Amino acid sequence: MIEADLILRGARLLTLGPLKDERPRVGVAAGDVGAVNDGFVAARDGMIVATGHGRTHERFTRVEGALDKDVGGRVVMPGFVDPHTHLCYAGERWEEFATRRSGADYLAVLAAGGGIHATVRATREASDDQVLALLRRRIGDAAELGTTTIEVKSGYGLEPEEELRQLRLLARAKAEAPIDIAVTYLAAHALPAPFTDDRKRFIREATKALERVVDEKLAEAVDAFVEKGVFDIEDVRPLFNAAKKAGLAVTMHADQLNDVGASAFAARIGARSADHVAHASADGIRALARAQIPAVLLPGSAFFVGYAPPEARRFITARVPVALASDHNPGTSPLEGMPTAIALGVTLCGLTPHEAIVAATINAAHALGRGGRIGALLHGRRADIVVLDTDDERELAYRMGAPLVAEVYAAGRRVA
Repeated sequence: MIEADLILRGARLLTLGPLKDERPRVGVAAGDVGAVNDGFVAARDGMIVATGHGRTHERFTRVEGALDKDVGGRVVMPGFVDPHTHLCYAGERWEEFATRRSGADYLAVLAAGGGIHATVRATREASDDQVLALLRRRIGDAAELGTTTIEVKSGYGLEPEEELRQLRLLARAKAEAPIDIAVTYLAAHALPAPFTDDRKRFIREATKALERVVDEKLAEAVDAFVEKGVFDIEDVRPLFNAAKKAGLAVTMHADQLNDVGASAFAARIGARSADHVAHASADGIRALARAQIPAVLLPGSAFFVGYAPPEARRFITARVPVALASDHNPGTSPLEGMPTAIALGVTLCGLTPHEAIVAATINAAHALGRGGRIGALLHGRRADIVVLDTDDERELAYRMGAPLVAEVYAAGRRVA
């Protein structure tokens, strides 16, 4: 007999289940949301115990205090997975935003001490309690907008000791968060001032910090900004090799503003994902497809900075798994919530609404190494569930900015 403490029924249920084996969705599966009309999902102790349609759920035992709810035909779907954010920061960059809108180039802003460096200063000057309060608020905001798993990077410390401070604050935020937090050590975001004449020494110091990251269990992945004028492939290769040897996943900001061969490099080293990829070459795309590494598209960054967005059809046609993320950060993508990322993924990048939903759930889960645990409403998965205030999921893309997220459950517990 199936016992449940949560049943949502009478739904347009999007299961996002696999066509066969669990793997990142490509080809036909890239746009298959697994829709079930008059569907239901049942959970117990934070895990999904059954999904189906019709009145089968009537045979289930409702435990004491169970929530049993008819959602009246509304969409019930997996919680959103946001696989690329920079939530750990203090300060805002309104002046830089206005300057760029006047025609300034982002790399020129960075070279003049703005960009990342402005946020680094503000974050260093803020107390631990101030940064932690900001983190809590931003995680809560993400949950309100339907995100139930979110990746958060360090990266606004630059120097290893400051990065470790951020990772420890993230560990505190993760321990108390209502949703799942995947922490990434963004070891090479920009070159800090004390190392401007010795890039190799900086990479050695950043790599040396990995020992403490692993010992204190501060992160599950390591990231670097591989871009012209920032770090090149040969700069970050020893960092990534050391990370993999230490048992950490690797990911990277790849080919965002220029084609520097980072997408192909991500495939060669078996990265967990390649992110941005707006300027990935045809060879880089083919390499990602062969390795089945998710390309995480970040339309918010293209929208705010003003560069050409990644063309999703290049990746979809090549059978590269496509994921979407908010890239929330104070300088180049102050975007709030995955519904907006979905809408921009459709309008800017050329995804269909269903492809964008796949990209924001199960493929995003694979981009975080969680494809077998979250991102789909299936027996044995964590009960991360969103109820939309609509009976048509395509409205997420069609009505950008509309308050469509009605209810959010993380591990079976209502969090928004």
